Amino acid sequence: MPKVYPMKRLTGLVVCYLLAMVVAVAGDDDAATPAMSVNDLMVNVVTPATNTLWGIEDPQTAEDWQVFIDAADVVIEAGRTMKAGGIGPNDMAWASEPDWQAFADAIIGAGRAARQAALDQDIDAMYSAGEVLYPPCEECHNQFHPGVAGQ
Repeated sequence: MPKVYPMKRLTGLVVCYLLAMVVAVAGDDDAATPAMSVNDLMVNVVTPATNTLWGIEDPQTAEDWQVFIDAADVVIEAGRTMKAGGIGPNDMAWASEPDWQAFADAIIGAGRAARQAALDQDIDAMYSAGEVLYPPCEECHNQFHPGVAGQ
């Protein structure tokens, strides 16, 4: 029986949620209107997905690897959403900052690297992608939300 990662169901739900947000926003006259705060995005979407990527141990089957592909997809889409800002009190000001955009781009790039590593079923590349993902997360926290840095 294949391993069942606890994040599998949540990751699938998060991907569906993000896709629904994109469709809802695309159909709206004001396509730049975010649907949630960046804090909610981080807590409910990014943290579970990054914990999945950073928690990789020894996937054996295609189903095991799919969990990491899905988590990488969530990170990529969350990074894209971050670039637009959110509905929190500081979110739009943060999104207008060049550093914010650079952090979001770095997160998207690391998500893409993790996705490719999972598609290739390359555990070493997954570890490398995780190492690339961590610094922009930590630096963004330090600059924009110091209360959560290192948590």
